[in-house]
Amino acid sequence: MLQERLNDAAIALSRALNAANIKYGIFGGHAISALGGPRVSKDLDCIASLGKEDAIRILDQSFGFRYVDQSREDYVAFLWSDLPGNENPVLVEIFPVVFPGSKFSMDNIGLTQIQVSGKSFGQEPAAILDPLFLFKGKMRAAASRDKFHDSADL
Repeated sequence: MLQERLNDAAIALSRALNAANIKYGIFGGHAISALGGPRVSKDLDCIASLGKEDAIRILDQSFGFRYVDQSREDYVAFLWSDLPGNENPVLVEIFPVVFPGSKFSMDNIGLTQIQVSGKSFGQEPAAILDPLFLFKGKMRAAASRDKFHDSADL
């Protein structure tokens, strides 16, 4: 049930970013699970080739997304729900690559289109980081923080 809800949020995110021609890739626990790994996640993590203000402009109050105000320039959070009263929201965390001082781009980031199945939207593709990039990210996370799921994902 939770996986279908996350998949619907991934489909909504994919629809919104594709409509705006924004390159993006989902990573983290949801991507591991979408590839068949034994991982349960409660949110979506996404890297996107845009800035925070563009993410807010594209997503806030559309496709079921509501902006969660915070001050970081390299992070923007949304709650997504397609249910009446915005019930049972999914946290969608976007890490924009366009911000002052950024040294990164998505030019050389490999993406894989994978079919995800949601309860509301059925089956549609979503972009996830290629497994090599997921592995590199998990290695870096496991080396720099003490969270069990990082090492378990490897």
